[in-house]
Amino acid sequence: MAVNGRVYRQSAPVDGSAALKLESAPEANRRPRREAARRTRPVEAARASSGRESESEPQQRRRAAPAILVGVLAVAAVVVLTLFSYAQLVMVNDQVVGLRSELSQLQSDATKLQAEYELAYDLQEIETDMINSGQMNKIQSWQTYTLELSEPDAVEYFQESTWRGDLTDMLHSFAQAVKEYFI
Repeated sequence: MAVNGRVYRQSAPVDGSAALKLESAPEANRRPRREAARRTRPVEAARASSGRESESEPQQRRRAAPAILVGVLAVAAVVVLTLFSYAQLVMVNDQVVGLRSELSQLQSDATKLQAEYELAYDLQEIETDMINSGQMNKIQSWQTYTLELSEPDAVEYFQESTWRGDLTDMLHSFAQAVKEYFI
C-alpha cells in the first residue's frame, strides 16, 4: 500500500478492528512519536517558508495580549469604582438615618416648646387687659362685612375699547382725584 509516496507493508490481515491490527502489528511497524514530530516539522517549515502565515500567529498573540490586559484593567477599574460608590452610598445612608433621628427629636422639642409658649401667654387675658386699659377696642358691628358666596363665579370680558372711551375714563378718574384731594 502506498501513501504520500511511501510504501507500507501489512504484516497481518485486517478484519476491520483497529485494536486487532495494533496487537498483531510487530514493533517495527509502529512509529515512535519522534518520527511523527519529525513529520510535522517539514509542514511547519513549509508554513515558515510561505512567510505571512507563521508571522501572523505570533503577531496576533502579541496584539491580543495588550488588548486582554487593557480589558482586564478596565474591568478592575469598574469593579473598584463600583465598590467606592457602594461605600459612599453606605456613608450617605448612615447620614440620612442620623438626620432623620435628629429631625424627629427636633419635632418633638418643637411640640414641647409650643405647648410651653401657649401656657406662658394667655391670649384671653391679654385681650381683657388691653381692652380695660383702652389700648384696644372691641370690634363693632359696622366694622365687619359678610361676603355672599352663594352665587357662582363669573367673568366679564370687555371687548376692545375705543379712544373716546379711554379719554372719558381718564378725565373721570382725574376729576375724582381732584375731588378727593380738595374735599
